[in-house]
Amino acid sequence: MKKIKTKLFLVFMVLMVSLVLSGIVLNSIFLESYYIYKNKNILISTGEKIKDVYVSNKESSYRYMDMMESMDGIEAIVVTKDYNIEYNSLRLKSSEEENNLSKDIKKIILNNEKKLSKKYVYYIDEKNNAQKTRLVFVSKINDDKFIILKRSFKSIHDSVLIANEFYVFAGFIVIFTGSILILIFSSKITKPIIEMSNVAENISNLKFDEVKNIKSKDEIGVLAHSINKISDKLNSSIDELKQDVESKKELIRNMSHELKTPIGIIKGYAEGLKYGVANDKEKMDKYCSVLAEECDRMDKLVKELLNYSMMEGGIIKLNLTAFDVYEFMSKISERFMPVFHEKDISFTLDCIKNYKLYADKDLMEKAVNNFIINAINYVDERKIINVIIEEKENKIRISVFNTGNNIPEKELDKIWDVCYKVDKARARKYGGHGIGLSIVRLTAQLHGGTATAQNTNNGVIFFMEI
Repeated sequence: MKKIKTKLFLVFMVLMVSLVLSGIVLNSIFLESYYIYKNKNILISTGEKIKDVYVSNKESSYRYMDMMESMDGIEAIVVTKDYNIEYNSLRLKSSEEENNLSKDIKKIILNNEKKLSKKYVYYIDEKNNAQKTRLVFVSKINDDKFIILKRSFKSIHDSVLIANEFYVFAGFIVIFTGSILILIFSSKITKPIIEMSNVAENISNLKFDEVKNIKSKDEIGVLAHSINKISDKLNSSIDELKQDVESKKELIRNMSHELKTPIGIIKGYAEGLKYGVANDKEKMDKYCSVLAEECDRMDKLVKELLNYSMMEGGIIKLNLTAFDVYEFMSKISERFMPVFHEKDISFTLDCIKNYKLYADKDLMEKAVNNFIINAINYVDERKIINVIIEEKENKIRISVFNTGNNIPEKELDKIWDVCYKVDKARARKYGGHGIGLSIVRLTAQLHGGTATAQNTNNGVIFFMEI
């Protein structure tokens, strides 16, 4: 498997070599034509300038032609229509055309007389096996005189070869330097990618302890941040799933224990009936009553579990309505008054008045009932239960206090789990299954609230805020 660093290096190397080769090919094909084109424009503009100056001031035009010859290497010749040289910028240098005009130029003037009257003639003069090249420009100054401009240089072909040689030399330097820079930058670019690949590999192996802090603010940095977030979320989700699995295992264990007792009782009494242990009508009625009670207990347990499962799964939708809290709590209190009198329990209700609560009334009623039933089951010999409903930070807080033994601190969070009971013997005595508080917390959560418990000096207080 090729590493991305190697791929980047090869891609950039191919790109640089392609650029150098493209430059050489373009030079070979277009440089000569471009060179001629540029010089043609220079000669045309120079010729037009000389013609303008010559018409206004002949002597000034001569000085201008001398300057162009010395600065730009452009030879200027003014000839009459009889091919006599009036002026030659090379008059002080050895030149075969110092006094005589070449046959080629005479031929050009003669053959293009009509064209020269309106425009100009431009051609390339190559001699001596293309070792010396001259660009020649011929134009008419007036009816009697012509201006001839020449620019000599070494063969254009040789110039292109020299340019290509330099381009190759420069290309090698660029490729060598570029290859070093590419190695450095490709390492810098691929390092975070490799690190993220390792993190992704660890994630696939359910290892979430490695997090890469890549500070770059480009797409790679964003990708690294996203991978870290995915790792954190997967880690959290897996932890939640593990907790959920453990909760389900605990629920199955608790359910097994809950069902084990009534099933054992039913089996024992059924065998008693089968083998004639209940040999009179009174015993048979007692056995049947016990069997019916245990069946009712199991039926109640199954219904409570089904109700909790429907609430937890979102099958039950909240039926939100506005109702008066004081009236709501007063009716619930009246319903429990016979129980309080029977058990000689001191009950007080302190409820906010003229307050409308927007909630699911049926679920709230079940939750408050479960709170009060739990308080009745676990109140001690002091037999005090206090219920307070108050407004706290734009929420309604329902608190139910009962005197009794404190709940161990490590159990305070577990009491909200399904089928979890701190005192299993007492729960069995009062017919509890450990589902009531679970429904209370789930009801609070469905309303966007919380349910908690807290030990006090005299007992335990349960809270629900929505």
